[in-house]
Amino acid sequence: MEGTQNMTKKDEIATHEKMIVFGRIVCKYKIPQEFVDDINAKYEDVLKNTNLLTSHGKNLAGRLDSELDMLPIIQTSKIFKFITQCMSDYVDTCIEHGVVPAGPHNLDILSCWMNDMKPGEYNPLHVHNPPTMEGFAGNMYLKVPEFINDVTEPHKFKDGRITFVNPCATKSLDIVPEVGNFYLFQADHLHCVYPFKTKNPKDIRRSMPINFVINDTVRGEEIKKEGKTSARSILGREINAP
Repeated sequence: MEGTQNMTKKDEIATHEKMIVFGRIVCKYKIPQEFVDDINAKYEDVLKNTNLLTSHGKNLAGRLDSELDMLPIIQTSKIFKFITQCMSDYVDTCIEHGVVPAGPHNLDILSCWMNDMKPGEYNPLHVHNPPTMEGFAGNMYLKVPEFINDVTEPHKFKDGRITFVNPCATKSLDIVPEVGNFYLFQADHLHCVYPFKTKNPKDIRRSMPINFVINDTVRGEEIKKEGKTSARSILGREINAP
């Protein structure tokens, strides 16, 4: 599709595919199934047995009922190290293509939440980290239901897909969600998620978005020691430039 091109792949375990979509870098990673199962089980256990997870919805654009903050439990999940490796790889890719200056850099996670999207819910066209749109964003798919395809013209079926839009909003690229796929992209990349229909009204489309930034001024560990409540204290990690 116009506006999209593949990049040369690096021989790295975490890297699955790298693309330039409308002038912005999008990287796709494949999550091991054991990590998918672990984070789903951990989330559902905490959801059922505690009140640890609070709504993150007031900070988000989504037309969803359930958008719960995952920062309280993400570090204890098997998937956490994998996420940081993907973040490192993504920023290395941005360095290689001149989007980010050479490092090493310190990365901080700003927010992480779980979207349990029900039939009829959607995410309107938006960017991450407004108003500055600094840093990077990601979305991983943990549950994907079978969507009802009842259209008469195939090009009209975009239900449940994430769609990236060019800056002028004149072209788009829609991506079919698949369990285990993890996409990282620049925070200012316009995108949306279309609503969907399923045979079982209780089926959900579960994804876990994440926002992170380069923070070379103050390390995450130092923020934590100072007693600040910023979500940036979750991760302090250096990335070596290639």
